[in-house]
Amino acid sequence: MHLRAASRQTLVRPGGMFFFILVLALGAIGMLAGLNLLVFVFALLVAAILSGGLQSGPMMLGFQAAPESIPLLRAGAQARLPVMVHQRSGGDALAIELSGTIISDQGERQRVDTRLGHLAPRATRLVHLTWVPASRGVYTWSRLQAESGFPFGLLGKRVRWKIDRELVVRPRHFDLPPQLLRALGSRGLGETSRRQTGDDGEPLGIRGWRLGDRRSDIAARATLRHGVLLSRQRGRIHPPRVLIRLDLRGSSPDMMERAISLAATVLTHRERRGERVRLDIVGEGVGYEGVREGEEALAKIPKAGPALGLSAIAPLLDEGVLAIDSSDVWDTSKGHLGVASSHLGAAK
Repeated sequence: MHLRAASRQTLVRPGGMFFFILVLALGAIGMLAGLNLLVFVFALLVAAILSGGLQSGPMMLGFQAAPESIPLLRAGAQARLPVMVHQRSGGDALAIELSGTIISDQGERQRVDTRLGHLAPRATRLVHLTWVPASRGVYTWSRLQAESGFPFGLLGKRVRWKIDRELVVRPRHFDLPPQLLRALGSRGLGETSRRQTGDDGEPLGIRGWRLGDRRSDIAARATLRHGVLLSRQRGRIHPPRVLIRLDLRGSSPDMMERAISLAATVLTHRERRGERVRLDIVGEGVGYEGVREGEEALAKIPKAGPALGLSAIAPLLDEGVLAIDSSDVWDTSKGHLGVASSHLGAAK
């Protein structure tokens, strides 16, 4: 990704100015005491270097920072945003403060930062900005900023890069007890496994030999036992499918967020069990396949609720349906989970 510096600023540091003036005064006193001009110029140069006045400028001219691949982001969980920094030229980098600005979909700004130690010329390092997103949603990582911060710096440099990278924060999961998780993962909603026979795949059973069967598929023991040439039937077993139907109509903001979190929890849990899951958000008319698409769709639901208007999607023939809403009904056998039920209680 190509990044360009949006701005470069030179900063005057009061502490560094005081230190610089102090050393300059000492050099002047030394010259008046009989030292020659060469010694005074040398003292002035040493003062500038120690104060960071000569080091900060060239140092930041060669400093580059770029974000790396963003990890999975979940509300309430600490995330580490990776940034690759590189010092191309201009001397060592000392005490650089690296920060980023993140803007929520509501326009709220958050600042994340970290400090770098010594970074030698032409060195590369991976650093992380720690961020804890408070809620689900779509955020924008708008910019990166690097600022020199030598302790006695007379001058500093600040460089900003435009990023404009989208950050999708998934809903938080409920921390549910094992017995409740087992109930959420139990079958009985109409979902069934489906077998598809063919010439490849896993062995599914034994059948009579047919012309064209591979010699390696001949079932020798079964043939000897029955006295008839038999072959292994191959094919593929498709795992059960379940449709998670999320109905947020008439939900208060708090109940809506709880229902979204429960839907994300069930999606993840049932896919980990080997099932194929889909998500239907009532009103959108779209079936989201898998946990990744489903949780991203949940993260992007507006705070005011989904745009209603389209009907719920129809389940497939071998697909069970599990409905989640804001009611107080909790019946896993009938596939109806209400987040106002006492089964969830004060689960977070």
